[in-house]
Amino acid sequence: MKALEGIRVLDLSQFLSGPRCSQVLALLGAEVIKIESKAGDTMRLLMAMCGSERAMSTLHQNKKSVVLDINVDEGKQTLLEMVKKADILVENFAPGILARRGLDAKTILDLKPDLIYVSISGFGHTGPMSERTAFDIIAQATGGIMYANHTEHIPPGAFFGDLNTGAYAAMSAMAALRVRDKTGKGQAIDISMQDVMYFHNFWCFSDMANQGHKDEMEGILGRSLEQLMSDTDNPMPFWNSWKAKDGYVVTVALTDSQWNRFMKLIGHEELLDDPRFNNFIARIQNSDAGLDYIIPWFAERTVDEVIETLSAERIPCGRVADYDHVNSDPQLKARGMFASVDHPRLGTFGVPNLPMGMSEGQDEVRSACPDLGVDTEEVLKELLGLDDADLARLKKAGAIV
Repeated sequence: MKALEGIRVLDLSQFLSGPRCSQVLALLGAEVIKIESKAGDTMRLLMAMCGSERAMSTLHQNKKSVVLDINVDEGKQTLLEMVKKADILVENFAPGILARRGLDAKTILDLKPDLIYVSISGFGHTGPMSERTAFDIIAQATGGIMYANHTEHIPPGAFFGDLNTGAYAAMSAMAALRVRDKTGKGQAIDISMQDVMYFHNFWCFSDMANQGHKDEMEGILGRSLEQLMSDTDNPMPFWNSWKAKDGYVVTVALTDSQWNRFMKLIGHEELLDDPRFNNFIARIQNSDAGLDYIIPWFAERTVDEVIETLSAERIPCGRVADYDHVNSDPQLKARGMFASVDHPRLGTFGVPNLPMGMSEGQDEVRSACPDLGVDTEEVLKELLGLDDADLARLKKAGAIV
């Protein structure tokens, strides 16, 4: 049995955050019905314009697609009837849009008190910024992630704001199902992208916790704790990315044991008793001198040579992998992270698998992102018991196509 088998999800979301939430639920066995406008969600349109429709299947595996215009009364009423048959609703509309249509959490929960209503937004539904619209870059900026990564001047290269928020939304929905099992009641879940980014910003809340003691720590370290591992102007010799002949390798030699093995391996055993490097604090305070011994060793070797040599001595290391390397990584392959789907128009292509490693309860990737509205009639017939005359009426009203 799949973990969420028998759970039905109505997915009204678009872009990345909401679809990531429903993707996790779908890959755990839930029936996910993706509800879109006649034009399709904005991400579908953008990907089609770029010739990248296949990318939609990296977030929309195992889902069904229903076209429903909730701006016309017949479409709204059809959605409300579907809500009565659902367990979870996921939405990430800009604040106020669904409320103006009478589809906000309070209204929906009055209709179906045991529903889990998951709402994802940039800043949540409370607080002085709650009405502002946000995207991934705004969440990463306002959550302090861009500052922590020293990328204040450039857009983020990965959509952590959207995708991590979607994962937390899925986690919250599953926790709410557990609560419902005990109480019989549903609830509204209010997920803020900024909240999630802050929750991932360890050095930021570490800074808050250490208020009043920062001068003491800086006196010990010679720098701020928050900049210890990521000061690009003053990198650490025991935690860094090194340039090899044909790429970059990251290494970690935090403990004395790791550091000692590292020094022996690169031919500087004389540094083991050197007071500049014989303990963790000393290595921080003399980081510049440490780099001088390490940089040339990496520069003379290829990435593969470095990894083979360091791994043999149990020194943590890894390639700074580009997309080609990641998408052919033997470890990811062995872990089952690579799946493939067959699309009736687009053919067979690769998609990611769910990174949860459950021995039981996880579904397999069974289908690609469905074409827009391909399941509309089937879903409405099976879920609501509509017949051909009902569907014709909805088409005439402009609720479906």
